[in-house]
Amino acid sequence: MPASAAGSTRTAVADARHFWERTAAGWHGVFAALVLICVGLAVFDEDASTKAKVSVVVLLALWAGWYVLTWTRFWAGQRSHLGLVYVAGMVPLCLATLAIAPSTSVMLFVAIAQIYASVQRLRYAIAVVVLLFVGFGIALSARGAGSEVFAGLGFSAVFSVVIGAWIGGIIRQSGDRAALISELRDTHAELATVAAERGALAERDRLSRDIHDTVAQGFTSIVMLLEAAEPMIGVDDAAVRRHLELARQAARENLDETRSLVAALTPAGLADSTLVDAVRRIADRCAEEAQLAATLTVTGSPRRLASASEVVLLRAAQESLANVRKHAGANRVELTLAYAGEDTVLRVHDDGCGFEPALASGFGLNGMRARVEEAGGSLCVSSRPAGGTTVEVRLP
Repeated sequence: MPASAAGSTRTAVADARHFWERTAAGWHGVFAALVLICVGLAVFDEDASTKAKVSVVVLLALWAGWYVLTWTRFWAGQRSHLGLVYVAGMVPLCLATLAIAPSTSVMLFVAIAQIYASVQRLRYAIAVVVLLFVGFGIALSARGAGSEVFAGLGFSAVFSVVIGAWIGGIIRQSGDRAALISELRDTHAELATVAAERGALAERDRLSRDIHDTVAQGFTSIVMLLEAAEPMIGVDDAAVRRHLELARQAARENLDETRSLVAALTPAGLADSTLVDAVRRIADRCAEEAQLAATLTVTGSPRRLASASEVVLLRAAQESLANVRKHAGANRVELTLAYAGEDTVLRVHDDGCGFEPALASGFGLNGMRARVEEAGGSLCVSSRPAGGTTVEVRLP
């Protein structure tokens, strides 16, 4: 049997047993009540001898003791085999009681229920029930019972088998449904876990890109400014102060970006200004820090974009300018922000040394591409050695 099928079978059996466990308290009460009733019937039976009365009481007491010793522990989950052990002892006790006092036949009600509850295989349970009725029939035959008694007994036997099979089928069907529900719950839990893990990974990637495009680039600017100021110490104090002021400004902006990242808010550059203003601000800073000419041209009618789209465009501008500053050796960089119909296009072109795009690697460019694609846009990088570089980001 395949592992999944075996697991489903075990689950169905467990759920069927769970049905009996849920109703165990009621069955305990019914059993105790019927034992007391049968004791009363036996004691007050005027036609029974004292020996018969004592025998019935003793048999019922033994039955009750056997019930407590095995069947209650079976349903408490202590031993899975105790159900069969209980049935093996209960059937002869029941038959002996019925043989001495047929008036105690009401005990068949709980005896049959206990058989169906204890014997997991339905066909085996039916066989034990039939055996119980056959034994009772033999006992009645020995007492000279009439045909009408056997007719009633036969009807009761057939009824017990049919009802037992019907109820057993319902319990098994309920068990199958419970197993399916359990599997669906497990699947739902697994999907929720996978979704949470993917969400965490996506958030980790987003934070990595944000840190690279903001904090890391800011620190790079500070380092470059300090390195530029160092050889001028004692030579050109005005230039040193200018570089230190730029480094201080970059540090403050870095601090604002860090606080923004921690709070998971809009980038500091967009918190209190438009996208055009934010891009113009970083272009001016790049020009001042790198001593190059930087211009921003805006075409179309500027409009407020979705916050996520503005973040993508601003980060792309920051990363592109950082690459120009670090790698291009450019004298001029031109930024264009075009509001073209439903699309918004950011273009950054420099006249630097260029590179071979097919050989490009690094977290910055890959992170920019991932960020743009997540927003449903496209990134195009055009460059050639000694021919400058153009980065174009298009967002719908």
